Amino acid sequence: MPANKNALIRYKTIDKCLRNKYRRWTIEGLVEVCSNALYDCEGITNGVSMRTVPSDIQIMRSDKLGHHSQKIIKENPECRCHFFLTKKIDI
Repeated sequence: MPANKNALIRYKTIDKCLRNKYRRWTIEGLVEVCSNALYDCEGITNGVSMRTVPSDIQIMRSDKLGHHSQKIIKENPECRCHFFLTKKIDI
């Protein structure tokens, strides 16, 4: 399985989770959801590491994907949660 396809599944999963304005997501919660998505889509059982999701969020903030979403993804240091401020990003 190409790593790019796994990354695309993770990006879409993180995007879907963070767009839910009624829930604040922790890194641990996003890791669990991404692991479940990879298992559902590709049958990968070893899951996602704790370092992968923060690096995915960092890539989503950068220009590497063709858009700059630094102002859209925000981290709340009080509860270590991530959420979107607006819904202008589209992956």
